[in-house]
Amino acid sequence: MDAYKPKINLRRMVFLIVLAITLMAVAGWFLARENFYQMFEAIKSANGLLIAAAIAINFLSVAAWAGRWQTALSFINCKVSFGTRYLILYATVFLNNITPGVRVGGDPFGRAYMVHRLENTSYSSGLASIIGEFALVPLIVVSFLMAGLVLQYGKESFQLSFILIAVWALAALGIIFLPRLFFKKRIAIKGVSSITNRILGWFGKRRNIREAVKGITAFYSSTYTMMDERKKILLMGGWSLFIGAFDVLQLYVIFMALGYYPTLPVLLIAAPLPIIAGLIPLLPGGLIIVEGSLISVLAFLGVPLPLALAATVIQRAISFALNTIVGAGVFSYLGVRMAAKPKVQS
Repeated sequence: MDAYKPKINLRRMVFLIVLAITLMAVAGWFLARENFYQMFEAIKSANGLLIAAAIAINFLSVAAWAGRWQTALSFINCKVSFGTRYLILYATVFLNNITPGVRVGGDPFGRAYMVHRLENTSYSSGLASIIGEFALVPLIVVSFLMAGLVLQYGKESFQLSFILIAVWALAALGIIFLPRLFFKKRIAIKGVSSITNRILGWFGKRRNIREAVKGITAFYSSTYTMMDERKKILLMGGWSLFIGAFDVLQLYVIFMALGYYPTLPVLLIAAPLPIIAGLIPLLPGGLIIVEGSLISVLAFLGVPLPLALAATVIQRAISFALNTIVGAGVFSYLGVRMAAKPKVQS
């Protein structure tokens, strides 16, 4: 078998580099006008109890994520203990944070591999539960963002409000129906099989293409069945809404710790940004992209720059630094468990 040689899309790479430089330039323009000393003073004077509350919200958000995943796992008649789900998800966060682009290193392939090794589920079923779990997440993220924009700017113009609502409606239709069509029609099944086979090769599990296609066919079928179950999809959507609310609450608590009380529209616009910006596959965990975009947007929305900087530093210290450290320990522990567990043919 010929060695896999990755193809580089130069046009896409140039676009991403220009985007990153633009965001850093905007952030730098803001930073050049203020004194870093004010940011450090704001962090030093932050309320320690409220920072601890923000950290607790972070752990509770992962617990809600574990609840959403069990709803998805119930489709494949797999019941995993809460403790195991929680640990796998924290290992997933670690893998996401050390690879370019959020939801690439740990989701879906790393998590599917871990649940396969620990619970003897098939790769296709594990992948189906993970993809189905995120079915309504884009809709929740877009809804938070659009609600914030309407509340922030819609009062000034009815026409602008109408345009934003229309954009949200079109996005919602696409988010709801296009994935179902994709899995129902089994679009690009050979391409997905090839990519999956290469990624499994990183774990020493490369299979022949016929076997990979068979597994991905089962994955398509399971995922479509899951997306066709409206009650459970709505339940997972409720979990996603709950997790999104945790993100908003955490940002609000961080600002409270700094003695600042942002408006609801600012929170609704800013809270989804780490998820959106982190999807750009440049640096591990969305580094620079997330920070630059969050600082720029907060400053643009009227948050004093030293406080925007301080809030971003604290938020990323929790979501990136702390979660990476905790996730690394959890991943090492699960690695020992997987190594000690005898392999069972699924």
